[in-house]
Amino acid sequence: MKQSKLALTPIALFMAMAFSGAAMAQSQTANNLNTVVITGKSDSLTQGSIESAKDSVKTIPGGASIVDLNQVREGRQSTWSDSLGLAPGVFIQDRFGSEEARISIRGSALSRTYHSFGTKVMQDGVPINYADGFFDMQTVDPNASRYVEVLRGPNATTYGATTLGGAINFVAPTGHTSSGSVARAEVGSFGYNKVFASTAGVGKADGHVWDYYVAGSQTKQDGFRDHAEMENQKILGNFGVKVSKDVESRFYVAAVRSRTQLPGYLTKDELEKDPSIASSQKVGSIYPYREDANRRRDVEAQRVANKTTVRDGNTIYELAAYAMNYSLWHPIDSIIEQNAKSIGGHLKATRILDQHQISVAYLPSVGSTKGTSKPTNNQGAATGLATSNYDQQSKNDSFFIEDKYKSSERTTWTGALQYDRAHRKVVDALLATNNYDYSFSQLSPRVGVTHDLTPSNQVFASLSRNFEAPMFGTAGNSTTAFKPQTGTTFEVGTRGESTHDKHQYGWDATYYRANLRNEFLTSCSNAACTTSTTTNVPTTLHQGIELGLSHLYDKKVDTRIALLYSDFKFVDNASVGNNALPGFPPVIVRGEALYRFGAQVNGKPSTYIGPKFEWVPSKAPMDYANTVYNDSYALLGFKAGQAMDQKWSWFLDARNLTDKKYAATTNISANYTAPATAGDGRRYYPGDGRSVYVGVEAKFD
Repeated sequence: MKQSKLALTPIALFMAMAFSGAAMAQSQTANNLNTVVITGKSDSLTQGSIESAKDSVKTIPGGASIVDLNQVREGRQSTWSDSLGLAPGVFIQDRFGSEEARISIRGSALSRTYHSFGTKVMQDGVPINYADGFFDMQTVDPNASRYVEVLRGPNATTYGATTLGGAINFVAPTGHTSSGSVARAEVGSFGYNKVFASTAGVGKADGHVWDYYVAGSQTKQDGFRDHAEMENQKILGNFGVKVSKDVESRFYVAAVRSRTQLPGYLTKDELEKDPSIASSQKVGSIYPYREDANRRRDVEAQRVANKTTVRDGNTIYELAAYAMNYSLWHPIDSIIEQNAKSIGGHLKATRILDQHQISVAYLPSVGSTKGTSKPTNNQGAATGLATSNYDQQSKNDSFFIEDKYKSSERTTWTGALQYDRAHRKVVDALLATNNYDYSFSQLSPRVGVTHDLTPSNQVFASLSRNFEAPMFGTAGNSTTAFKPQTGTTFEVGTRGESTHDKHQYGWDATYYRANLRNEFLTSCSNAACTTSTTTNVPTTLHQGIELGLSHLYDKKVDTRIALLYSDFKFVDNASVGNNALPGFPPVIVRGEALYRFGAQVNGKPSTYIGPKFEWVPSKAPMDYANTVYNDSYALLGFKAGQAMDQKWSWFLDARNLTDKKYAATTNISANYTAPATAGDGRRYYPGDGRSVYVGVEAKFD
């Protein structure tokens, strides 16, 4: 079966967009207003500093922010939730204190509790998603990053992302931005321990400037819950060569080994009595979640990439290529083995023509996932021959043109047009019902504006189209998601900072509204919730407020808050009307208030101490029918630390001090009161109990 929504060939479209953009820009050359040049503040053409990333955000007419990971490292930095918990617009919850979390932006993959999609995730601008769109968090090391770009929704077009969630980009230091060496160790509750080390530098050889950054880490934990042991080793590096002041090439390598046990869901009664146990589900006389070799996700991944940048007067060319290999051993209800290979890259050109900044790009990727599924004894071993032996093939082509037009000193208009074409094909040698061959395509326009009220405060608005092709495991026959998810997103907001007397304020506030068609929703497909199905829902509405606030008083009282309000609902659905979509609390608030004092180190008082919190004030529906809800909760923590000098620092990070029993996330069903899917109530993933972590870090020149 083939599905195509646009007959225009991509090459013809790309050329037409490029020439029309150039013609439009040339027609304005008589105007002498300032251009909207974006220049990096580091010595690297290929890897921008955090300062240049913050400057780039100011040119985006929508929700976008930069997470400074040096602030995160004032406490434990182990999970994605540690790194992104205070990022505006990001919903993220640890599943059991390990690398794997439930993550969503603007409701992307909102009912998916594992192996997520809907967001383009990158390390140093290189995607770690499979070619079909899925991603696993184990393949990124936040510790080896200086900052994170969070470009929400269609604001990620610079990376070729038109998904509802947008893009998350973890950016590592280079030898230019982080020379010297760092050693860090963290230990804490539930057998947690982590060591991290990095080294970086700059040199010269044969008249060329080169730099390097290399980092490695190992993390282990027993886990708050039984059968939640986790261990991983990661290494990441980049090596840059500056051939001249206008030519630079940077090479990237990364390797990951991850071993993770999966403790499973609990009933409400089990959650309230003892949330630390593993699932009590039985298969015959076996408890599959209590077998060391069973119910686990073991991953190995390797990635290599290159990015080369050439500056020719007012034009910058960027050529990138990457290759990723991914292996999975996944004993669950069957023994799943997979090997995925993905290759891709991009060719991008950005030219300044008077007050226009015009970018054109081509971003291709291809991938193949070969795998088998075998019957299991529920103790981690196969009991027979494969029942499925498949090759999942993906091919994607994205073309875009963007024009940032500075109509005045304060106002910049953005117009963009992106064409995406995706091909998905499955060939299963043993299970012919798995086979399919689909193509999807869409042309996605975008318009937006930013207006600077002052040099440090701005307002913005934009209107964009969304597009996301189905992933493997969702695309399939007429009972699953075989249509692309599309929609239109409108957003308006403001960001900035101001100073008054001893007060320093910062804010990032966005209201968005996305009208979606054929949204991907995943729910349990049997009573035990051991299998799930993803379907296309005809019409849904996602709207919400993404808010980040900061306040620093007298350089001593340092407060940060992230509030996320989400209103997601079905629209005139034949089965459930206008019910709320399941899986998301309407409001979640996270924050911290630190008192800083002592001698100045690195520009701020050396010592800090204060509370932090997480508050979910309203219950969240867990099924389409809105019959069962996850309870509200409030968590209180505490953080303290000190930079003893330029070299040594330490921290203490205490969490859930009241030992609250709560579900951080839940499983999703169509109707938990229907006999076919009611099951035994095993739907809750507990959050961690009371815990304390301490760490020490040393920096060497």
